[in-house]
Amino acid sequence: MLNEIGLARLVKYFIFGLWDVVFRLLPWSPLRVLWMNLFGAKVAWSAVMDRVNFMNLDRRGLSGLSIGKKSFVGVAAILDLAGELVIEQQATVSPGAAILTHFSVGFSDHPLVKTYPKKVLKTVIGKGAFVGVHATVLAGVAVGENSMVAAGAAVVDNVEQNTMVAGVPAVIKKTYKLTNLQTNK
Repeated sequence: MLNEIGLARLVKYFIFGLWDVVFRLLPWSPLRVLWMNLFGAKVAWSAVMDRVNFMNLDRRGLSGLSIGKKSFVGVAAILDLAGELVIEQQATVSPGAAILTHFSVGFSDHPLVKTYPKKVLKTVIGKGAFVGVHATVLAGVAVGENSMVAAGAAVVDNVEQNTMVAGVPAVIKKTYKLTNLQTNK
């Protein structure tokens, strides 16, 4: 196990474990945003960060995380930081939602690795998008601008802008035009 993970990654795992303890103790979103930015994330000061769960901090650290202005990430949301994760401005990631940037069935000698190889992909939650409570967005998916992912949905394919998806796997339930959209440019 140590030869596959590596000593450097174990050290990073320990350091980011301590970082996460501090993050969880911070009582106020602006302090969490400051703490994240100090360690390489690009989080807008107007973003609201609840007590989220970070996954794979030891892979890339916070350098691949970008969260835009007036975005919200709710309590117990899971943010996978193995790959690049972009949450654009005015996007909402509801409590308990999982946003993934990687797929892996296990160690390199796992019997399913040849059939389901490991992958790390950029995942994007578009400007003004909404990801519902306990929804899951898989690695490499882009949720389009002003789209809605229903609670509990499993998003396996890209979602076009102005579209609402629901279900497991998520399918299009409706498309719409937003005529009076108020966004900050």
